[in-house]
Amino acid sequence: MDVRATTIDVLGLRTRVLVAGDETAGDAVLMIHGVGGWAENWSAVMEPIAATGRRALAVDLPGFGESEAPGRVPYFGPREAFYPRFVVALLDALGLSSAHVVGNSMGGAVAYTAAVTAPERTRSLALVASGGLGSDIAFFLRLATLPGTITLTRVFGRPSHAREVLRTCFYDPSRVPAALYDEVVRYGLASYPEFVRALRSGVTIRGVRESLRRHWIAQAPRYGGPVLVLWGRQDRVLPPRHVDDARDVFPRAEVRLIDRCGHLPMLERPDEFLAALLPFLDRAEARAAA
Repeated sequence: MDVRATTIDVLGLRTRVLVAGDETAGDAVLMIHGVGGWAENWSAVMEPIAATGRRALAVDLPGFGESEAPGRVPYFGPREAFYPRFVVALLDALGLSSAHVVGNSMGGAVAYTAAVTAPERTRSLALVASGGLGSDIAFFLRLATLPGTITLTRVFGRPSHAREVLRTCFYDPSRVPAALYDEVVRYGLASYPEFVRALRSGVTIRGVRESLRRHWIAQAPRYGGPVLVLWGRQDRVLPPRHVDDARDVFPRAEVRLIDRCGHLPMLERPDEFLAALLPFLDRAEARAAA
């Protein structure tokens, strides 16, 4: 079984999706990367997910990887929020009535907003070191929201800078896959303007925009399906104490912490990630069938 790339139209935007498994497979698992990421962030777990009889899908969000940038949009709204509309339109374009939705970092915030906006399209929700649950985030992310950072990066940005930021996302930098270093150079610097614009929509130098966070947390009761909260114990980007915030939002959520792991569990500890995710998907599907 292999992972293949396809390009589809979503909200008029050229959008790249990685796919493992075929259309006759069981439930779909849609995986959404974080800010500055790309679809291959999920490459280590896509084939194992597809091997369970499911269809594994990973998307380049607009403006990241090889997907077309959206222009000026209200990313997280709160009114007419772009990202949840995009997820629903993506499911439509893929011919899916619903999917298990898995999001990492900002992708967790995207997954969450989609789940509470269109709960009938969300089989289950897995939040992997998710943004938006707590207020504090790494200083380098807050710094990126300051005026002039896009211009500065265009002039002074170097591949070595992108690789260094990547290493901070791992507890053990020796576990960074070699391909990921190539991908961060190919995709990371090119997507930096979109990185900043998306980040600014929800973050200031002080941290997560509290009014926006309160707005979306108030929508949590709209989604009553299964929730998994998964975090690396040594995450330096979004601290694992955000798990407590997640429990406040979803008191019945399953929570798993992975030791010796940073901000990207699906890449740094894929076996442990799958050991948490796959049984969760099984339980979600059994619950729906009951």
